[in-house]
Amino acid sequence: MCKTPNHITLPQIFKIWSKACFVFVILLAGSMFSAHAAPPHLEGDNQKPAKPDISQRSEIRFLTGTDFAPFNSLTPQGRLSGYNIDLIRAICQELSITNRCQIEARPWNELLPALRNNEADALVAGLVPDREKRTSFSFTRAYFSLPARFVATKKEQINIASFSPDDKSVGVLAGTAHEALLKTYFPKAKITPYKSSELLYKDLQDGKIQLIFGDAMSLSLWMSPAATSDNSNGACCNFVGGSYPAPEFLSQGMAIALRKQDTDLRLAFNNALSALERKGVLDDLYLRYFPVGFY
Repeated sequence: MCKTPNHITLPQIFKIWSKACFVFVILLAGSMFSAHAAPPHLEGDNQKPAKPDISQRSEIRFLTGTDFAPFNSLTPQGRLSGYNIDLIRAICQELSITNRCQIEARPWNELLPALRNNEADALVAGLVPDREKRTSFSFTRAYFSLPARFVATKKEQINIASFSPDDKSVGVLAGTAHEALLKTYFPKAKITPYKSSELLYKDLQDGKIQLIFGDAMSLSLWMSPAATSDNSNGACCNFVGGSYPAPEFLSQGMAIALRKQDTDLRLAFNNALSALERKGVLDDLYLRYFPVGFY
């Protein structure tokens, strides 16, 4: 039997989530998670990877993107800002290499080629490892998970304690992993695939569907008080039920990409990420950039 505690953090999720109990946990998750739960952790606090010596490296070149807010973007003054930028600085400080760290931003389509051509040592740009990327690069442990969640309008009468999407009309983006997850684990939901987020949001607001199921991070940004859009206003809505990590469908999350030969850097970054997790720095970054919590 897979036992799940009342308050689940990401290290617990990653430890207990296995194929044997995955279906059982995901069906119960809706009644156990809070829409504003504390940010999750990606590893247990007792896991302290070895700290390799990288003192021989005269510089460490980090590469990130320019247009993936709130993870990385350029201010009107041309300065880099965002979650990934603050994460890089925190890693450098944790490893006591701030004076050797360089951060450069490039367009998305130039990032992987630059790393492959030795123009950078590490890529921190919201990259989600997949089988194809792992053939060419190595990756650290995940630093940011991307679960799925349900959203309803605030006027929708939802019983949080016994939430279930069964027999409810649920919109989801067509052809996505979220649609596959929804059909697999919630077959009794009345599922409607949509071609665009704009149409999906509008139909929820207009009452044509009762729920949205999708990427919790994107939905969080849509519902953020700071979000501005001519086509939608997420202030109408909130999360219902729990978060669904579902790594079989949604991957383990964002990770730092490196060249395969740079084992020392991968181990050093893993060490730093675990330390930042224990110290609460990753929690602070999450809450700074995502006021509408989605775990």
